[in-house]
Amino acid sequence: MSHRYGIAIVGSTEAVSGFALLGVQVVAVSDTARAREEVFRLKKEMITGGDGVERNQYAVVFVTEDLMTSITPDDEKYLVKGALPAIIPLPSHKGSSGYGLARLKRLVERAVGSDILT
Repeated sequence: MSHRYGIAIVGSTEAVSGFALLGVQVVAVSDTARAREEVFRLKKEMITGGDGVERNQYAVVFVTEDLMTSITPDDEKYLVKGALPAIIPLPSHKGSSGYGLARLKRLVERAVGSDILT
């Protein structure tokens, strides 16, 4: 039997409540510190499959950009270790803060050695 990974979203109640209808694990938070805690918790959450192998519970964790401001560069280094889960910033109901594009630029620069997105 194959393992099915979950998808989670972290954000304000207004921004994430509708995702529950899609089968996404909704984690509603009200501030950046709590968002940071929840992202780290979801990153560490594991499940044991029918084959007895422990795996990440989630393949993707979406986080609204407005709540990503408490994620430091050191936090980012930890969060991108390992293949899963992918931590993906999304614009919130308030619009984009630019965090997602800035993060993408940092990842590309780290991968190729220079900023090729400007």
